[in-house]
Amino acid sequence: MGQLTGGIAHDFNNVLHAVQGALQLIRRVPQDDRVKDWADNALKSVKRGAELTSQLLTFARDQQLEPRPIAVSRLVHEMEDMVRRSLGPLVRLKVEATSDEAMVLADATQLEMALLNLAINARDAMPEGGSLTMGTKLRRVRDHPSLSSGEYVEVLVRDTGTGMDADVVARAFDPFFTTKGVGKGTGLGLSQVYGMARQAGGTAEIQSTVGFGTSVTVLLPRSTATASPSKDPSVTEVMSGLRHQSKILVVDDDPEVRRVLIDSLEVLGFQVVAAEDGPSGLRALAAESPDLMVVDFAMPGMNGAQLAELARSERPGLPIIFASGYADTSAVEAAAGVSSTILRKPFDINELEAALRALLNTRFAT
Repeated sequence: MGQLTGGIAHDFNNVLHAVQGALQLIRRVPQDDRVKDWADNALKSVKRGAELTSQLLTFARDQQLEPRPIAVSRLVHEMEDMVRRSLGPLVRLKVEATSDEAMVLADATQLEMALLNLAINARDAMPEGGSLTMGTKLRRVRDHPSLSSGEYVEVLVRDTGTGMDADVVARAFDPFFTTKGVGKGTGLGLSQVYGMARQAGGTAEIQSTVGFGTSVTVLLPRSTATASPSKDPSVTEVMSGLRHQSKILVVDDDPEVRRVLIDSLEVLGFQVVAAEDGPSGLRALAAESPDLMVVDFAMPGMNGAQLAELARSERPGLPIIFASGYADTSAVEAAAGVSSTILRKPFDINELEAALRALLNTRFAT
């Protein structure tokens, strides 16, 4: 089942990437305000689709988390408007996030998705309306059955909904278990919350009483790490020069994805050469001498890892971006090596530009 869901997620990620890339290019061209609104709404749908594939990959145990220092209270406050819009007019939202800047090491996207899943589940448990509280606080843990003793950041999502009986609570974190009607829930939301918490070194717990609501608590180990520093303001000027002198080779077997990558790179100001598979990519590499390759990982015949190995035998140190919706992220990580980065589809044009900036700045600085 895990292999099946992982394969579906890979193909779905390719579709989402082509759609998202085209919509973002539309947003960059002067348009009627209505067209921009349509594009914005469509991008929101793409984001929801990307969240679903991420849940599928988490279930398949193939989603590679990217833990970074996160100030959880700040993240909760930043999500307040999005959560409020998701809840609708019948649910009152109260945020009780402490001002403490306590940090945790977690994947920010996965944590945001987990909190949004909890908020949406709470909304669905209050069909006639009610109250939802999201809060954070520090908690000292001792003698916990599944956690080491120490200081944790507690994230609480509490509703005044219908609640759950003991049997439902016992199964709530199981993949594909849902009490919603057919077509109204995947059963992956709570299992994704639990999986994210466990992979970050914490856990998730549920307390619920029928008729009196539900509280879900996510406990994450407090970290002494600090947030990454803001980028150097001079980077923009450096990147501008790199755009005009750099040639990028795109290798992707999906014609729609390949087209949107080409268009995105050209909008960013780069010269672009494209190939549809590994062998033609190697020929383009020899003929065009690109400064960087953007390579799909899962391709028929010669995959991205094999292509990268052959390319680097001809061009040692060639920077490579693996643009992948492939489920087996451990295989992608193993192939990346030095002078590489991985962008997981669907990624946006700003993420692409940031990856190009990092690799090309390093290349031209040496």
